[in-house]
Amino acid sequence: MLATDRKAVRKRAVPSRQPSARILVATAGDADSIGALHVAAELARTRPASVVALGIALPFPHTVPTLIAAKTPASIDEDGRTRVLAEMQATLAEIPGADVWAKRAVVGWPADVINSAAAAWKASLIVLGLGHHGRTDRVFGTETAVVVIKHARVPVLAVSSTARGLPTRACAAVDFTEASLSSAVLAANLLTDDGTLMIVHACAFKGIKSREGDLVDLYRSGARTKLDDTVAELRRRTNRKVEGHMIEGEAGEAILAYASREGCDLIALGGHEQGLLERILLGSVRTRVVRGATCSVLISPPVAS
Repeated sequence: MLATDRKAVRKRAVPSRQPSARILVATAGDADSIGALHVAAELARTRPASVVALGIALPFPHTVPTLIAAKTPASIDEDGRTRVLAEMQATLAEIPGADVWAKRAVVGWPADVINSAAAAWKASLIVLGLGHHGRTDRVFGTETAVVVIKHARVPVLAVSSTARGLPTRACAAVDFTEASLSSAVLAANLLTDDGTLMIVHACAFKGIKSREGDLVDLYRSGARTKLDDTVAELRRRTNRKVEGHMIEGEAGEAILAYASREGCDLIALGGHEQGLLERILLGSVRTRVVRGATCSVLISPPVAS
């Protein structure tokens, strides 16, 4: 093939704008999930993405004698699924762009259903509400988010009920693992074009004075160097404004306090597997942040080895 022919082929072979992201958004169709719906809609509007809205009806307790109900448990479950689907469709009718979403409703326990649906659909992102009260908290809220995050194999974005668009200021906490760096990159990609990504590393030696060359000094110096390197790497990998900050204190509390003080509307963390002893002694930073956050939280799963 002549060079001019190859150029002509390349010119004609312009890739079409096909969805590159697959977003699964779980919703109860009520106020606490509105933020998740708006954010999913804005992501689909500004990025090539397809969306499936998943409504979940809790199963009828099959241990309850059916004599107290006029219908069988199976028919009660189907009634619940149909009702959830109708409520979800009514809510989505008010969300710009949601008319083209696929809409599904199933019966099951939310945390299990969300992760299994994400795997079956090959979702690249799970979006759900971060409710702290009411029905959404019992069905799709904070504790469900914690369980979903624990078992998810794709990033999970737990969205504040007050969110109405993409975040503008993200606090990405890094421990320099691949999972935390991946979460920071994704957080940058979720920001508005003029958004700011603040990379923070929590130092455990709060208030401890150090002398040059001692253990604390070496840790702080090493962490500062790693943080600077991370900021430089993220500036190369994203087109957002990136800053780096060292913070002190217990990681979960320090991250929440920093995000609140700096007016962040997104906190990003990388997940990692913990042993039993580590969970007992330290707990999970990501769980503490999800439970305590008033803004949206993004968790990326451990990077497969």
